[in-house]
Amino acid sequence: MRVWLILLVALTALAAGAAASADMVMGQATAIPHPMLSVNGAGTVQVAPDTVRITASVITEGDTVETARERNAQTMQKLMDAVKALKLQNVTMRTLNYTLDRVTSEATVAVKVDLSKLNLPWKIGPSDLAESNFRIGVPVTLGFRASNSLTVRMQGTREELSDGGGKIIDALMAAGANQITSFAYSLEKDNTAAMREALTKAVKDAQLTAEAVAAAAGRKIVGVRNISPSYVRPMPEMRQVQAPYAGVAAYAPTPTPVTAGMLEVTANVQVNYDLDYNPGDTQFLPSPPGK
Repeated sequence: MRVWLILLVALTALAAGAAASADMVMGQATAIPHPMLSVNGAGTVQVAPDTVRITASVITEGDTVETARERNAQTMQKLMDAVKALKLQNVTMRTLNYTLDRVTSEATVAVKVDLSKLNLPWKIGPSDLAESNFRIGVPVTLGFRASNSLTVRMQGTREELSDGGGKIIDALMAAGANQITSFAYSLEKDNTAAMREALTKAVKDAQLTAEAVAAAAGRKIVGVRNISPSYVRPMPEMRQVQAPYAGVAAYAPTPTPVTAGMLEVTANVQVNYDLDYNPGDTQFLPSPPGK
């Protein structure tokens, strides 16, 4: 009798606990996620370059290695002296891409072989004798070529770079540079302020787009779920300037006009916005009737 009493009490407690648990589950508030709108935005800021890089090449030839090397070294020294003579501020130089090659050409030599006098393991016919003339290509050394490049780097304001860039080009050409192989303006200083300004514009661009889309759909933006920013750093502004022959500036030429343009810093953002609920949406699950 006592055992049955214990079992009855345990079952009653279990049933009461289950009912209470059911009431708690049905009474919990469960949020329904807001509809989401994903929008991209972009912002661009123009900044003045602070650096110009000019690279000139010097190519010399000679009958011997020493002649080609010596001519190249002398011309390269003239280029560096010409840049120093300009007395521009914040200018540095360095050489790169030095090569010394043999200049060759191919000479064709005709060789006739009497196949009938060769101890060959097969019989020679008339057709074989007709093919006994051979032409052989033989490499012939014509001389040697030395090549070296000089990169001139100047920093300053946009106006200083425009004026100094043209002067450097003319000085290199007059000193014997064979070619100006590259000419580029770039931004090397800290551009954090420009990047943040571009990011602000990108967020505003995304906000305006989101508001227009939401309004067209009859909805309202009620929050921002997340933002993902990215940047496009300014690329150097490349220019093409060529000087195919040395000494062209010796005839009082017109100074080379170059102008430093503006560079662009671009920021992009992807923003996920929360929209208001659709009519009829219920934010919370209702409690059971009578609760």
